[in-house]
Amino acid sequence: MSELTWGLAIATKDRIDVLQRCVELAVTQSWPPVEVVVADSSADWAQNAEIIKAILQRLAPDLRVVYLQGEAPSLTVQRNQAARHAEADILFMIDDDSLMYPTCAEEIMKVYAADTEGKIAGIQASESPHLPGIDVAGAQHRTLDVSAARKKSRVLSWVLSKIFMMNKTEVFIPYDGTFHEAPVPAELAQFQVVPVALFGGFRMTFRRQAVLDTPFDASLRYYCPGEDLDGSYRISRNGLLLTCWTAKLHHYVSASGRLNRRQVALLWSLNQAVLLRRHAPDQAWARRRYRRHMFHRIVIDIIKDIGMRRFDFPQTRGTLGARRYLADIWRMPPDRLDSWYPDEQRRIVKGM
Repeated sequence: MSELTWGLAIATKDRIDVLQRCVELAVTQSWPPVEVVVADSSADWAQNAEIIKAILQRLAPDLRVVYLQGEAPSLTVQRNQAARHAEADILFMIDDDSLMYPTCAEEIMKVYAADTEGKIAGIQASESPHLPGIDVAGAQHRTLDVSAARKKSRVLSWVLSKIFMMNKTEVFIPYDGTFHEAPVPAELAQFQVVPVALFGGFRMTFRRQAVLDTPFDASLRYYCPGEDLDGSYRISRNGLLLTCWTAKLHHYVSASGRLNRRQVALLWSLNQAVLLRRHAPDQAWARRRYRRHMFHRIVIDIIKDIGMRRFDFPQTRGTLGARRYLADIWRMPPDRLDSWYPDEQRRIVKGM
């Protein structure tokens, strides 16, 4: 049987400096990729393509390279576009500001290779707070290491996760009422992997066929918080998701292209409702669960705004602003949301 292959399938916009470093680290892995596929929605995407191709010609001249103009300035659309043009067995769909350690791909690919029955749909890397190489100017540095705080105190862990919703499984409403986790298969027991319910978009990898069968939801456009949780959850319906602790990367968190707190809070709240309307089998349950969830979020947003001395309450106002859209969302046929919701997102992004 031929060796399993992987490719870098990446969506980007206006971040050529950090993209260069991301690509350099990806193609110099101890288990190298067979292709790099980039969907770039920058206005100067063609110039960016020449820069990246020059790097790849120098570092990996035999590599398959596909550099595409993004079909839309949308992370979901561009992820799907890159996946469709890829050919590798495994797609590393990390962010353009994710910097892989030299053995990151090898550690992940060894797990996929051992999964001869194809039980695993996706594996995410482990985040490291340390850069694997040369720094890049302009990063946003986190002020709170939640993972470290959780290790120090079970009580603090519970408060952060359950009360302040600083956990993916508390933030995201599972469409089927539950998460699709299962034990690690016996044949993978020798690896340092653990089952997870959801992926973070900056460190995720999938079998290419899993993404083609279950594409990212293209009704989410522009800045689309939660697209990674939605995509990984729906993929987890048909295969296991794992975190590989020995595969490390650093998420640089480039500062460009960010929206204000009110916009992000509003889009997050609307995304949750739209995704439930599109993908939850039990719509009555989905509406009840969403109402309880949003009441909790509003309380937390008030506390956060006060705690950060944001007395214009931008986060709270954003979450509350979702209420005027909900009747239309719950009433609208799911397929009509494909055209209606992108237009609303555009208005929010451009007009607020």
